[in-house]
Amino acid sequence: MDLLQEFGAPRESCVDLHDGQDARRLRYTDLVRNRQAPLVDYVVEQQVQALLYVVDQTRLSHDAIPVRDLQRILAMRGEPAWLGVLKPGRLDIYATDLQPAPDTAPVWFSLDSHEASSILPRLAQGENLAPPATLRLRDVLLDLMTDAGEALRGLGVSTHEAIALTGRALFLRYLIGRRIVLPEHLSSIAPSAASLDTCMGTDIALAETNNWLDNTFNGDLLALPATDYTAYFRQLVRQHGQAVTQPLSAILTLDTAIEPGVSQQRLNWGDLDFDHLPIGLLSETYEELMHRFDKSARHATSVYYTPYHIAEYMVEEAFHGHPVGSQARLLDPACGAGVFMVAGLRKLVELRFREIGEQPTRQQIRDILHQQLVGFDTNSHARTLAALALYLTALELDPHPSPMEALRFKKLEDSVLIDVADLGSKAGELVPMAGSLGDHVSDRYREAFDVVIGNPPWTSLTKKYDAIDRVFTRRCREIAARRDLDEIAKNYHNPDRVPDLPFVWGAMEWAKPGGRIALALAGRWLFKQSLKGTAARNALFKALKVTGILNGAALRQTRVWPNVDQPFCLLFADNCLPSQDDQFVFVSPYYEPNLNDKGLLRVDASDACPVAFELVTSNPAALKTLYRGTVQDISIVNRINRKTRETLGDYWDRHPELNEGMGFQRAKKTRDDSFLAGKPELGASYNTHPFKVVGEQLSLYVSQGLEWPRSPDIYKAPLVLVRKTIREDRARGRALLSFSDLAFSESYYGYSTLGHPLSEFLAKYLLVLLQSKVFEYATLMTSGEFGVEREVQQKMDIDRFPFIPPEDLTSKQRQSIETCARQLIDNRPDWPTLDRTVAQLYGLSSADQQVLSDTLAIGSPYASARDEGLARVTEEQAQAFIARLGKELANAFGAGGHTVRVQALGAASEALPWRFISIALDGAAPPSELPACWIDQASDLGTSRITLLSADQPSLTVGLLNRYRYWTQSQARLVASELVWEFGAQLEGNHR
Repeated sequence: MDLLQEFGAPRESCVDLHDGQDARRLRYTDLVRNRQAPLVDYVVEQQVQALLYVVDQTRLSHDAIPVRDLQRILAMRGEPAWLGVLKPGRLDIYATDLQPAPDTAPVWFSLDSHEASSILPRLAQGENLAPPATLRLRDVLLDLMTDAGEALRGLGVSTHEAIALTGRALFLRYLIGRRIVLPEHLSSIAPSAASLDTCMGTDIALAETNNWLDNTFNGDLLALPATDYTAYFRQLVRQHGQAVTQPLSAILTLDTAIEPGVSQQRLNWGDLDFDHLPIGLLSETYEELMHRFDKSARHATSVYYTPYHIAEYMVEEAFHGHPVGSQARLLDPACGAGVFMVAGLRKLVELRFREIGEQPTRQQIRDILHQQLVGFDTNSHARTLAALALYLTALELDPHPSPMEALRFKKLEDSVLIDVADLGSKAGELVPMAGSLGDHVSDRYREAFDVVIGNPPWTSLTKKYDAIDRVFTRRCREIAARRDLDEIAKNYHNPDRVPDLPFVWGAMEWAKPGGRIALALAGRWLFKQSLKGTAARNALFKALKVTGILNGAALRQTRVWPNVDQPFCLLFADNCLPSQDDQFVFVSPYYEPNLNDKGLLRVDASDACPVAFELVTSNPAALKTLYRGTVQDISIVNRINRKTRETLGDYWDRHPELNEGMGFQRAKKTRDDSFLAGKPELGASYNTHPFKVVGEQLSLYVSQGLEWPRSPDIYKAPLVLVRKTIREDRARGRALLSFSDLAFSESYYGYSTLGHPLSEFLAKYLLVLLQSKVFEYATLMTSGEFGVEREVQQKMDIDRFPFIPPEDLTSKQRQSIETCARQLIDNRPDWPTLDRTVAQLYGLSSADQQVLSDTLAIGSPYASARDEGLARVTEEQAQAFIARLGKELANAFGAGGHTVRVQALGAASEALPWRFISIALDGAAPPSELPACWIDQASDLGTSRITLLSADQPSLTVGLLNRYRYWTQSQARLVASELVWEFGAQLEGNHR
């Protein structure tokens, strides 16, 4: 294991699979069971997931397994990990691959190479050191399950029967793959079958096998429509033909050999090794399969599967440092196919292992399953799939899964898996329900759980289900009342009829006082700026001690959570009222294609921001600002807001002669629009001039009726037309000025200044403001929509912009604005002058303007900004950062009479993901190279910042991830502040 440290693996991240006392070995049960020696020797983990499987060929008497076989077997575990082979003086790297090439060659690294210590960090940061695999196990499994289900449905079998039949076949295939079922058991399972893989090949074999499954394991295992299996399967084959057995027989195909040199476009059931296939992945793909088969029900009931790696991450966080440990009771209030329950069971067994010092027995595992886990769901088929997954997990963790007759389970339905379908609903009906939050759910679950975890429904209910939304609001109010939150109890309203926030309130009731809550939610509630949305967010932060929020808005539409287009978040909390000074940790993982394309995300403690509850409740845009910016931006937005007491919307409201509104909408064409006839018509495609309307080049509006013609007054000049879509290149124009009346469409928000004493100047002033960086920045920092899901702005974003009345401007300021407006009208904008002019109106210093520019450069929701932030740092950028950091640190330490020297650490490996700099006080000698065992001092291989404090002199070595977002001038100021706060006293102490 020492060699792995030489290649950049922190010791605490390495799992020795030969160490039977390491509870982490349970995560890799498939690599050690039924073997005299583990399939691999070590696993290097990153955030509790396998990063590198390691075969140590330097060990004595190591049995060599062909690398190609290992690549395929390890790929069956479903993790985007790599295979490493340790040889004397070198490490070979291979991709784990479902279809490894026959002539696989490694990429190898010498222990003497300057690259050696960079290998594991580079893998952790997503770099492909060897050609990656092209097939993903999840996709393969989902395609095969879909094909089997569709084949059965195509023959006329119902969806529910198809799911049950394929599930039972998969269950048996798992038992065979894990060698719980062996060939000698065939006579007990299906006497009429010739082999295990023909156990479902005929109606007789099907009846025998399914009777055996029920008798050996449990009668509620994926229930079929009839209990007389002989008659049922005879009728099934008679009705649908012998072909009905083919998809089930295919699942049981046991030949896993792939002919050398044969390239397949896809894998078949026979290519899958069920000895290693993860059960959590089965739950995930089964949920997605149900959704594919009934998309309308999926949308109506707001059910979305949870990727297993996210469930594992949430379980790990929820149980971290939990005082109850392995005795914890866990509830998933919307369990679906059991992804969280599987992860929870595995974690509880692992915790028990740690506590007792040995692998738990079968009885201990079964006790955890039956006494400590509960899952609510309205969908009976989902619950039976959850039972399937839990049975398999218990069998997998069982240290001695034999004899067969001793493996029977108690029923999980009505004890572990609870039907919470609304009273009076039809069995199997997939429609929105109050479900877990309904009055029919027993009070015995109140304050019964140490951990409440899951992924409740996200999608807004339609108006048809307003009655259910009223139940949600009432339940939230009742729970608020029980927490003595009288104002919330009187006035709370569930925003936008979304079910997920009511589940958070429900969790407050199900969890014990002080218990843990961990829920995956839609992310919109974090950023809502409407009165109802803001009130709902504030209510939650007043009712619950939130401890952490992972904001996944930047990861939507990636493989981190496939098929989810909207932003998501992970909420972690302790079930108690917060105190006035409480804080929580807010982290927003960045889009990083090298990781995200593998389904991974980088959760970086260095990027996490402590946030005071008071900040969230007093500043509705605080979380949005921190998502797209930093704490520096909070301060700048506050300064912009303090410069004036009114917004643009306030000013328009205060002057009745001013008018504003969205342009006309055609649709049904039922209302009078004759007042627009003959006016030039401005549509979304207008591109004649970026900043003004050339009316004579527009066609004239022809009256034809409109659904929403709007007020005639908003079409009167002088007019400023604001595009709903914020164009990335502002030189193409984000707002237009018109000195003639116009008929403009809903693609624009119009502001008419007609009748104002400064009518023409006000229009020009507004044009300049809307084209400035300050306006774009304010929108990015505070909008609930722009920079969250899309590149459009809401009208409320414009109306909420802090507005300095034109009457309050000095003559010099007016002149500067006139100059900037004239340059725009002439299409000769001087952007630096315009931005400086507007920034000075709001009292922003040059340092503020630098922060503003940096934030827009890397934080805007455009591909160019994203790429800019991901780019490697140039030498010029690095030197500018070092100079700024040195200046800021000199200012801080100079007050104590110290001198500071900051310089690049040239001896650090250029191959590492970080660039290193040294900081030395008062002439201390900076290190010439990284300290020994520096990797063990790094908090995590995925961290963006590594800080190493010298033990004997006043100096620091700091490594920053080699991406521009960490090397801006603004980041230099932020890093300086944080280093002084964290290490200032120690540095000055070393000096003394």
